[in-house]
Amino acid sequence: MSRVKKWEKFFQSPIKFGGWIYSIYLFVICYMAVIFHDHYTQRSHHQLEQQVSQYQSRMGEQLQRFAHLLYSIEAYLRATPEITPEQFYHLAQSQLAGLELELSLESYAVIERDQVAQLEQQYRELGFFDFTVHLPHTQSIRYLTMVKTAPVSEFGHLLGSAVAISDTLSERLKNSELQAVNWPMSDRWSVVIEQFHSASIAKALGIGFELQHLLEGLFSQVYQDNGHQVRVLSGDKLLFTSDWQSHHQLSDKQPGIIENMDFFGHQIEIHLYTQEQLEPSFFNNYSLIIAMVVLIAAALGLMVLFQVRYLSRQHQTVNTLVEERTASLAQANDQLKHASDKRLFALQQQIVAERKYKSLFVNSSEGLFVLDKHGVLVDANPAFKALLSGQASPFNGLKLSDLMLDSDFAATWRKMVSRFEQHDELEWLAGSNHSSGVWLRQTGSWICHSHDTIYEGRVTDITQIKLFNEQLKYKAQHDSLTDLLNRQTFLQLVEACRTRNSGQFVLLYIDLDRFKLINDTLGHLAGDKLLVEFAARMRELVGSYADIARLGGDEFAVLLDANALQAPLELLLEDILVAVREPFIYQGSRHSVSGSVGVRRFTAPCHNYEAEKLLHDADVAMYEAKKRGKNDFHIFTSTIADEAARRLLIERELQTLNMDTELSLRFQPIYCQLGKSIVGFEALLRWHSPKLGIVSPAEFIPIAEECAQIVKLGHWVFSRAMQCVQRFPNKRIFMSVNVSPLQLQHKGFMTWLLQQFKQTELDPTQFKIELTESAMMAQENSLIAPLQKLHEMGFGIYIDDFGTGYSSLSRLNVLPVDGLKIDRAFVNGIENVGNPRQLIEAICAIANSFNLTVTAEGIEQSAQLSVLSSLYCQQMQGYLMSKPLLEEEALHLLYLEQNKKIAEFAS
Repeated sequence: MSRVKKWEKFFQSPIKFGGWIYSIYLFVICYMAVIFHDHYTQRSHHQLEQQVSQYQSRMGEQLQRFAHLLYSIEAYLRATPEITPEQFYHLAQSQLAGLELELSLESYAVIERDQVAQLEQQYRELGFFDFTVHLPHTQSIRYLTMVKTAPVSEFGHLLGSAVAISDTLSERLKNSELQAVNWPMSDRWSVVIEQFHSASIAKALGIGFELQHLLEGLFSQVYQDNGHQVRVLSGDKLLFTSDWQSHHQLSDKQPGIIENMDFFGHQIEIHLYTQEQLEPSFFNNYSLIIAMVVLIAAALGLMVLFQVRYLSRQHQTVNTLVEERTASLAQANDQLKHASDKRLFALQQQIVAERKYKSLFVNSSEGLFVLDKHGVLVDANPAFKALLSGQASPFNGLKLSDLMLDSDFAATWRKMVSRFEQHDELEWLAGSNHSSGVWLRQTGSWICHSHDTIYEGRVTDITQIKLFNEQLKYKAQHDSLTDLLNRQTFLQLVEACRTRNSGQFVLLYIDLDRFKLINDTLGHLAGDKLLVEFAARMRELVGSYADIARLGGDEFAVLLDANALQAPLELLLEDILVAVREPFIYQGSRHSVSGSVGVRRFTAPCHNYEAEKLLHDADVAMYEAKKRGKNDFHIFTSTIADEAARRLLIERELQTLNMDTELSLRFQPIYCQLGKSIVGFEALLRWHSPKLGIVSPAEFIPIAEECAQIVKLGHWVFSRAMQCVQRFPNKRIFMSVNVSPLQLQHKGFMTWLLQQFKQTELDPTQFKIELTESAMMAQENSLIAPLQKLHEMGFGIYIDDFGTGYSSLSRLNVLPVDGLKIDRAFVNGIENVGNPRQLIEAICAIANSFNLTVTAEGIEQSAQLSVLSSLYCQQMQGYLMSKPLLEEEALHLLYLEQNKKIAEFAS
């Protein structure tokens, strides 16, 4: 009973029952598809076999013709064995004429390798003078060699060709069976039969032909007739293909059928390709058609099954929907009641929120406001009214743009209102009847409602922040002490003027000459007051039409518009110098300084020079004014620029100086009073730069002192001078070396010098140290101690160029001085009675009173030597006696003088 119920339930279930029916249906159509596929496959294979049989039959017929022809010729030749070559050729013409295929009648000799010479000799005697046997590279016992062929005109070149005879070929020839032979290195084939045996050499007969032409004649129309393609192969070698242009790439395709065929002892394969294989088509592919039919039938059955399932589910859905609708109506009733309660609660919350918003709006310390879509004030809180419109005043159509003092910003705001444009923070200056000059920061956004668009905004008073920022900006642009422009701001002004379209400008660079003295003696407070007072005087003098800046320390700069000058520039510069010289009062005392002014003119637009370069040019002109005595002005010229560039180039070359290759010493002899005997030499430094050429010591020594290279140069000069002294034959000869005060003030110079003399064991009394008068007097206090120490060691101390600087005769008692050197400027003209001679006499008298040795420089005439010899002048130096010499020349001169004295003493 339970099984009956199960089956009843099964048949009542449309899904399960339909599934079983569909499975049976699917099995039936698949079975029918397999039967149809087998039927069409067998029929196609049978058709291909019939087609290949036809091709084999046609080829067999053609090969039988060759066999009958060869047998008939062989029988004829067997009956007439002694046939001449002419008869052989006539026989070939008579038997082969009229055939479609080009054939040749061929006669062969079967020889061994050692019979080659015999065969060649035999046929050369018959008249074939160039007959030569061409054996293949293949090793074999016997070879089939072509000895006759007809017609000769077409195939005579084949005479002497040979092919190796395999065991199979030899066996078939013995059995008088036909054998196909493929000649090496060609597509030519021959069908061969053994003819007869002679006494020593076996004979064979054959017909030669091109197998390619034979197969082409048989199969060339296959594709045009039925669309098939044919390939004929012998092993792996392709003999023929109907697809000679390789349109179908037959070698890459699987043939429809393959048939083997015996070709006179060679097995060949015929591959047949159907049109269905070469050009696949949906309508020719029975398997695909059957598969498509099966799929369509299966799909139709599946659609029917799905339709049944759909109708069954629709029935169930309708029943379920009725039940769900009843339940949903009850649930909707509950939801409506719950939503009504929520809406009531939300309304209560909205009322509370609006009260809170109103309270925040009214009590906020920031200005809150509302605009309509035209930018008109609709509402504002008390803070906004207190800032701008007054507590009790109504708006009366007042727009927010009416409160903006900047007309350009107001126009921008009106455009933003017209476009309802959102924005970031805005800052603007506001003013009204009740307030003015209030800086506000505004934020807000446009809010679109269903019925209208409004703007809700907030403003904050940032007036104090703005003032603070302006103060910071002012301080960043001005000097904190003098309240003048600082360097960076001044350069920006110069840069702006430089890039104008037109204009004439003047740049002044002012330096206070004695400011450091006042700052060091009276203190920084006095120096600061002096700077402030000078800044006030400059404002009073040019502040109305010029920009003034403090660049740093005691340096100032002024930028003038030349068109704004009411008087010549030179008068203004004199007024500035007068203003600087006017005494400053500090703690009841009057103090004066002077100023040096550098002037740089430029015309806008000035594209060749930047602001920093223009200011530098003015600085260079200012230093030129200082060099010329200070308390003056100097206008920048190209000459000054060239000199500054020259100094900079010399300084750069000094930094990378190779002293051993670029520097050298010259030694000028110093003679006794009569100018006859050498008493010493002066070491003179020379510099030959690879880039600058020969540079004068007067030019590069001051620069070396400024860039801290003088100590290094001094060490080199002293070392080379000491090396030269070590080679002197006479230890009484001294060496004068020029020394800079900076060398003596250097901490390590004295230690280095003592160490050098200790190593060389030289006597310090052989060296004289020369310092210029100006340098010695300018730095007298700092030089007393090192000069005193050198003097105690035995060094002689000489004042060089005496009389050219500012001398204080009382200082000669303080400084440890041993002698004076009279500059060449005083020596010129002493041969005549007059002022130069009186000056020399005065200097010699002073030296006599202080017991100092006097050396005269620059003696070039005998008269000058004569005058100086009569005065208190112990040593002579000049071109009259000798020019500066190389080290070897100086030593040679010493040795000559020594030999001369020895000779005089001996005589």
